[in-house]
Amino acid sequence: MISMEAWVTIRYLRAQGRSIKGIARELGISKNTVRRALKANKPPHYQRPPRDNPQLIKLKEQIEEMLFEKEFIGTRILKEIQQIGYTGSKSAFYRFLSKLKAEKGNGKAVERFETPPGHQAQFDWSAYTVMIGGKLKRVIIFSFILSYSRRKHFFASLREDQLSCFEALEDSFHHFGGVPKEILVDNAAQFVISRVGHIIKWNPRFLEFCGHYRIKPVACKVKRPKTKGKVERPFYPLEQHFIKGREFESFEEFIKKLHEYERELDYVTHSTISLRPIDRFLKESSFLIPLPETPFISTKEIFRKVTSDCLISYDGNRYSVPWPYAGKHVWIRVSQGRYLKVFSQKGVLIATHTISENKGMSIINQKHYEGLRKRLPRTKKLLEEAFLEKFSEARSFLEGLVVQQKFNASYHLREILKLAEVYKKEDMHKAFSLAISYNTYSVNFIRGILEKEGELEEQRPTFTLRPLPRLKIKRELGFYNQFL
Repeated sequence: MISMEAWVTIRYLRAQGRSIKGIARELGISKNTVRRALKANKPPHYQRPPRDNPQLIKLKEQIEEMLFEKEFIGTRILKEIQQIGYTGSKSAFYRFLSKLKAEKGNGKAVERFETPPGHQAQFDWSAYTVMIGGKLKRVIIFSFILSYSRRKHFFASLREDQLSCFEALEDSFHHFGGVPKEILVDNAAQFVISRVGHIIKWNPRFLEFCGHYRIKPVACKVKRPKTKGKVERPFYPLEQHFIKGREFESFEEFIKKLHEYERELDYVTHSTISLRPIDRFLKESSFLIPLPETPFISTKEIFRKVTSDCLISYDGNRYSVPWPYAGKHVWIRVSQGRYLKVFSQKGVLIATHTISENKGMSIINQKHYEGLRKRLPRTKKLLEEAFLEKFSEARSFLEGLVVQQKFNASYHLREILKLAEVYKKEDMHKAFSLAISYNTYSVNFIRGILEKEGELEEQRPTFTLRPLPRLKIKRELGFYNQFL
C-alpha cells in the first residue's frame, strides 16, 4: 500500500502530462502501482487485518499436528475440530490455516474434456498401509468412476494382479447395473504388454475380458496422468478423509466403512458439474450396456476336481463344496486376495470361503453336507443294513469294521456310504478287499484308495472323431527313396 503523499504525487504528475513509465521511474515504484493509484478515486487508507478466532488459537497445536504431521487436508481438519467444539466460520478457519502453511502451485493449464452419458469410465488403483485387526496390512483400493455422472465405486483387495483388476471391474459393472462403451486405463502390465507411441499391444487376456463385456479399452497417454484425472484426483480425498488416522477391527469392517464413504460421495454436490452424482446418474444409467448373463470365465482359469468327501484343494488346504458336486470339476477364483470362490462349470457361484493363513487345514461349511446327511440313516443298525443292502458281498469287511472301530463304527459307515454316492461299485469292492488284506478297517483307508483312482486333473474337452476321406493315389516306388 502506498502512502497518502505518494498517491497525491502520482495524480499530480499525471495531470502535468507525465507518462506512467516516467512516474514509476521517478518514484521508484511499479507501473501497476501507478495505474492503481490513478484508477482510485479515493486516497488509500489503512485497513486492519481480521483477527484470528480465539477458538482457533486454542486449537493451534492440534491443527498444526493434523496439518504437518498427519498431513490432513483442510476439509478433514475442519471436520475434526468441529467435532471437538469449533463453532466459527469456514472463512476464519481457512484464513488461519493459510498462516500456518505456504501455499504452493505448480499446476499447468490443461484442457478439460467432458464425455456423454454412458460413454466412458475411468479405472485405476492405489495401495495403502492400513491398521486392520491391530496389524499393518497392505490394502489395494480400486477406483471406478463414470465420467459423465462422476459416480464412484471403490473395491478393496489384498492383491493387485490381473484377476483382481478383472474382479474390481466386474464388481463395478454390477454395482452400476451396466457397462460403459469404453474403459480408460493406464499402461500397467495387467492391460498393456507394450506401447510405442500410439501403437499399443494389449494383453490378450484383457482383450478377452473386454470382448465378454463388449467394452472398448482405451489407454491414457504416456506421461499424461491428467488424461485420467477424474480417477487419480479422488485418491487424494479418499486418503485424507477415509484412510489416514483410522483403524479397523477386520478386513470386513474396512470394506463396510469404505462402502459407507462411497455412499456419502453420491450425495455431495460435485464442484465441476454443480450436481449430486446420484442425480446425474439417473440420466446416465439408461445409456449403459446391459450385463451378460454369465461372469467372465477366462481360458486360463484354475480348475479342480471335487473329491468324494466334497473337498477341493488350494494352496495347501482343503475347502468344502456342496455335496452334489462331488466327483465333478469346478473352477476357483481368489476374490479380494482373501476369499476363495468356487464356481460350477456353468459359472454359477456355489461356495465362498475365507482363505486360511495356515497350511494343512480342512475348512468345512456344514451346510454343504446337509442334503447328503438327510439321505443316510443315523443309527448303527440302520447303517449296517444300508451297507449290506448296497454291498451284500462285503459282509466280512463290515464285520472287521465293527470290531476294529468299536466306539465310532457309525461314523465310518456313514462316511463310507457317502463315498459310495460318487464312486463306482467295483471300485468300492476293490477298496474293501485291500482293507481286509491289510487288516485296516477305516474310512480314511478306503478314501485314500479311492482318491488314488481319481487323481485331480483338468477336465479335457471331448471331440467327435470323423473318418478321413480316402484318396486313391498311385506313385512310382522311386518316390519313396527320399524318405530313406
